[in-house]
Amino acid sequence: MPNQIRLTVLGPRGGASQHSGECDVLVTAPPGTVLAAITGGLGAALASTTGPPSGQGHPSGSSGGGESPVRSTSPSGGESVAVYAGSRRLDPQRQIVGEPPLTDGAVISLHGPVRDPASPTPDSLRLETVSGPDAGGVHLLHGDLIRVGRSVDADVVLDDPDVSRLHCVVAVAPDGAVTVADLGSTNGTAVDGAPVGDRPRPLPPGAVLRVGESELWLRSGALRAAEASAGAPPRPPTAAAGGAPTGATTHGAGVLGGAAGVPPYDPEPSYDAGPPYGPEPSYDAGPVYDAVRARGAAESAAEVPRPPAGPPSLPEQRRARGGIGWGRRRSGRESDRMPDQPTRTATGPMGNAGAHGGRSLPDAALPGAASDRGARASRGAHVTGGPGGSRWPDPAELLLTALDEGERRWERDPAHADALTVRIGTARYGSRPSVPVTVDLREARSLGLAGPRPRLLPLARAVLAQLTLLHPPSDLEVVVLASGRGRSVEDWSWLGWLPHLRPGQGQDCRLLFAFDRDQAAARTEELLRRLEDGPLGSGWVTAEEAEIRSAAAAHNGPSTVLVVDGDPGTAELRESVARLAGSGAACGVHVICLAETPPTTATSPLADTLSAAYSTFPAFRGCGALALLSGAVATAVRVVRRGDSPAGELATVDGVSAAWAERFARALAPARETAPSAAGDHRRPAAALPPAARLLDELGLARATPAALLARWASTADGAGGASSVSLVLGAGGRGAVATDLAQDRSHLFVSGGAGSGKTELLCSLSASLAAGERPDRLGLVLVDGAGEGLRPCAELPHVMTYLSAGDPVRMREFARSLSAELKRRGELLSETGYEAYVRQSAAGASTEALAGPQGSRSTGDADRGTLRLRAGRRAAIPSGGSATTALPRLAVLVDDFDALVDPALGNPGRPAAGSVVRALEAVARDGVRLGIHLIAATGRPDRTAQTVTDQSSALRASIGGDPSTDEHRPGRGVLHRPDGEVATFQGARVTGRIPRTATTRPTVVPLDWAREGDPPSRRPVRELGNGPTDLALLASAVERAAREAGATPPPPLVAAD
Repeated sequence: MPNQIRLTVLGPRGGASQHSGECDVLVTAPPGTVLAAITGGLGAALASTTGPPSGQGHPSGSSGGGESPVRSTSPSGGESVAVYAGSRRLDPQRQIVGEPPLTDGAVISLHGPVRDPASPTPDSLRLETVSGPDAGGVHLLHGDLIRVGRSVDADVVLDDPDVSRLHCVVAVAPDGAVTVADLGSTNGTAVDGAPVGDRPRPLPPGAVLRVGESELWLRSGALRAAEASAGAPPRPPTAAAGGAPTGATTHGAGVLGGAAGVPPYDPEPSYDAGPPYGPEPSYDAGPVYDAVRARGAAESAAEVPRPPAGPPSLPEQRRARGGIGWGRRRSGRESDRMPDQPTRTATGPMGNAGAHGGRSLPDAALPGAASDRGARASRGAHVTGGPGGSRWPDPAELLLTALDEGERRWERDPAHADALTVRIGTARYGSRPSVPVTVDLREARSLGLAGPRPRLLPLARAVLAQLTLLHPPSDLEVVVLASGRGRSVEDWSWLGWLPHLRPGQGQDCRLLFAFDRDQAAARTEELLRRLEDGPLGSGWVTAEEAEIRSAAAAHNGPSTVLVVDGDPGTAELRESVARLAGSGAACGVHVICLAETPPTTATSPLADTLSAAYSTFPAFRGCGALALLSGAVATAVRVVRRGDSPAGELATVDGVSAAWAERFARALAPARETAPSAAGDHRRPAAALPPAARLLDELGLARATPAALLARWASTADGAGGASSVSLVLGAGGRGAVATDLAQDRSHLFVSGGAGSGKTELLCSLSASLAAGERPDRLGLVLVDGAGEGLRPCAELPHVMTYLSAGDPVRMREFARSLSAELKRRGELLSETGYEAYVRQSAAGASTEALAGPQGSRSTGDADRGTLRLRAGRRAAIPSGGSATTALPRLAVLVDDFDALVDPALGNPGRPAAGSVVRALEAVARDGVRLGIHLIAATGRPDRTAQTVTDQSSALRASIGGDPSTDEHRPGRGVLHRPDGEVATFQGARVTGRIPRTATTRPTVVPLDWAREGDPPSRRPVRELGNGPTDLALLASAVERAAREAGATPPPPLVAAD
């Protein structure tokens, strides 16, 4: 399969030090394509862009001067185009498309470099904006004086209406000491809750600086040492020290999932804020410090409390400030650690369906508001030495984790205690540190967000960033529906970089977007079909609330988050979204609804906001939790849960900018899962079976190289715990490849299909999938053709020990004797244990015995030529450097036209010896599973083989081709019946066809239109190369080279070759 990557191309500099243009593009290229093959296409795509790009926040800045405009050239054109990733020029002949830095989400420039993002050193100082309406910024402290404020003239710009234009100044002394002073701000400055005046006050590492509604945390590489010297509470041990589990589902040291007891929240925590501040710094602040303070005081004097928000600064303006940048994080960040004890999330019990809040009361003086706030603190409140703790990471931590692939990336699977729990904001209670306010989508089922759009979108971005960073794509997909009037594609295009929006089986689009009514109808239909396939079945429309709640609580598989931005536009879409909001959680679908309303204030109470939201978007009534922006400037949020207090819970909102979201999404774009969740197969609804399937595509080996095979074999060995695998891929199913493992099922496979059904092709594919899944020294193949030579092409695989065509009675008898001898040899060795126990004991270091003759040598007499037959009393240890599976590999015996052996035709030259072969095969059917030998037999006449042991002992059964006399007959179309009664339909995969032309197509570069990514992709018919190699020959060559590199020697043949 060709690789596809999405990236952004920047043009050369213009006269005003701005790029002449930029364009998001989709690159499609065969594996191994070098950059030189697409440079012309990149220039042509950029030249064809006539308008501004749809994305936001692309890096700007360059160390080079202007260059001549890029001319449109063909991908094979001769014009040389210099391509840069940051300040690094890429080698067009060595750089591979799809390999770093030319991966998903990359930003490249033509003809000139761009400035690389600033990266902190291990000892660098930085301010992280950990909460507030413009959270997530990571600012490196390079200069002597750093001004914090709302003005674009500030060094750290915060889009917080409660922050003055120049609010405070942070100074870094030559010895590394950090101080802060207020610049006459309207709403004041505080450090760890203590007010800061106009004189410099120490700002130690780990301290929380509060300005307006925003909190900033001073971080340094020596923070752990600073915390220890200040007497801060000790943090949990790191995973490297052995104190915390590792892996994708780490909960943190001392934190366990499940229903563990939760200690109550301490109403007055006795955390130690550290020793009292010492005397003022001895160095002279100097006239520059005084000038900055005076200017800030003058500007703030004209302001009134809670000023309206000014226009947001451009991303380029924010990042152009000297000494301040979007930092990259080093490994081992302390805030990645989890709390010492489990705590409750901030979600309340689910009550009966009804209106939120129940009563219409003004925000002020609500009955029970004070006591409710105290009770709320115990739900989701988590206090550590940091600003709010890391159980629910702050936006700055999210960005740094995405940039540096931290341990917390994709840590939560469906079984995680905090799965689908999102942080909405932070609340303060007296002198205590701010605590996160969270909502669990599993309990709320759906979440409604309402408020003015300029503040609503930052909150939605922060929620989606949490979900996509903490949950892998195999466990969470995101669908965006923004088809209503006035909705902008630019508001959501940043999500297009994330792997969570890639479609799967049954989703006919390029990305899970819906920006028009046709796309919205397709996305909702896909989700409604999943709901119908779920536990409620076709009766989900009339299901009772208790049934829906029970099914939602029982769901433990992957989930889908459907983001609906405002009214979908049609009555049918409104009804579909409302049904998904109310019932979707039964199959793991959770809706996040956005409604544009005024904020809740004393003059516009909660009831008015709810009424406006309900009238704008009826699906709001189905949401179990609401986050309503509050206050005159909408920087507060009131979280209301169904069945809880009508007052809800008041907190400061967490929001992130569009530039932050784009940077975050691009950082996460190239990430891929190494081991997707086992539950991922059940995420998608069943799709229609394809008319044809290619085995290499189903195996994920479109690039069948020795390196890919070696990695696959290593993964199989790690997952099998030392035992070899007998993994079979039969073809394409409705939810991906249909596969089984004979070793895990402890069974044989029996295939039935008439003439023209494709059973021989299926056996060839099964042989190839076995070879692709295991090394030849751990798995041997024996091929038997009962009639004809359909399996002969598979003999090129290095795993094949013996190929037998049933036409020579002498060779057939010799084969039967050798196969029976192998069974006897294994039976004597494994008389007290089975094959799996033998492998486990050998792997544990127990004494093992191999049946190979004296001192480990095999007999070479004519009577047992090529066999591993045991002579009584002659046993030897496994040779040095070997293993149980290499000394005694598994065997898979594949037999085509078994019915021709059971009932050979008159005149068949192999008829006299057919009975001997059948008896040997039936012995394998009886005893082979326990001895590590598995049988895969196919018959064209099931009536002739129905009474055989081979037929009756096979728990796995597949029928293929259907009835040739009916319209349902289709070659390769089959049904697999598993031992547990499960049935899977599939389209058998081909492996003997010529490689498709798509494997040799030239790469293409096309401009990305995010608005059309939700449309069905255009497809070209796949044609085979008439004179090219077959997929089987290609795979056999790669397997042979991989086996040679791995030093995997196949076992000796049962019967000498012809």
